Amino acid sequence: MIKSMFRVLGVVASLVVGGAASAADAPVVEWKVSDGGNGHWYRAVSNSCLTWKQSLDASRSNGGDLASITSETENVFVFNISKPIWNNTGGGPWLGGYQDRQAADYQEPDLGWRWSSGDPWTYTNWKCTNPSNSGGHEDVLNFAINDSCGTELFGAWNDATEGCNIGYIIEWSADCNGDGVVDYGQIQSGELADTNHNNIPDVCELVITSVQPISGASIGGTAVKINGNNFPISPIVTFGGVSATDIVRVSPSLITAVTPAGTPGMTLVAVNSASSESFYYRPNCGSDLDNNGVVDSADVGIVLLDIGNCSESLTTPQEQEPLIFQTTQTPVLNKK
Repeated sequence: MIKSMFRVLGVVASLVVGGAASAADAPVVEWKVSDGGNGHWYRAVSNSCLTWKQSLDASRSNGGDLASITSETENVFVFNISKPIWNNTGGGPWLGGYQDRQAADYQEPDLGWRWSSGDPWTYTNWKCTNPSNSGGHEDVLNFAINDSCGTELFGAWNDATEGCNIGYIIEWSADCNGDGVVDYGQIQSGELADTNHNNIPDVCELVITSVQPISGASIGGTAVKINGNNFPISPIVTFGGVSATDIVRVSPSLITAVTPAGTPGMTLVAVNSASSESFYYRPNCGSDLDNNGVVDSADVGIVLLDIGNCSESLTTPQEQEPLIFQTTQTPVLNKK
């Protein structure tokens, strides 16, 4: 039965729709819904030596994930398209399976397994005696052609230690605009724009458009509004790499947060991986900015943006002023 399925799916796998493969990689292939598939796109990627984690990072940086397999038919399909990058002996390419040692159900050798994509762990195809954890810390998954009991098993799975491998299988399944079609295929056909070529449609990119107010004290504690598009349900907000507090996703286009303490000057504001706007940390009034040994009115003149009078309390609200250099002297107009 499996061999006959292999023959049928081998024909499907040879029908490449879109995607430019390098000489070392197999073509990108869609498992079409019309052929009983899930509409996802796959590629077998060959490399000289990448670990499971490096392969995962590479997959995600290309807008996909390591392949997760949730049925026998998908297993046969994915195994079949992986064949061009290895000789069907020894260890095959990485899949997205891993054993979560922190999971409540973790137990060696066969419990606590997960898919990196978050898909449910509902199907397995372990080769004989596997998973075995025979080498210790065999916590990641790859293909292996031969059953260790001597019986050929197409698409058998092997638990392995983190280390070099001959390649990996990347899977694209995201449908960020919810139209029922995998984004990758729409990008390849030109239906969706992808100007930065990261395999994520422009309409779905996380973007920061503004931060209000644009400045706050370097001691932190400034309440800000971050405007943008496609903010995730649980956003990670940082100022110069330091996590903000009291983060609330009001909507996909608005986040409120409170700034952490920071170093005086400009710093990047990031929501997850997007960081296109800046925030200015105003020096604290008690700072010797000109390094003359004392904190005096001259320090105020160094600051770009209004920080108020240093004799005032830091808790006193200050009015926002235009971007100017403040001085303690009255300017003199040039006259002819």
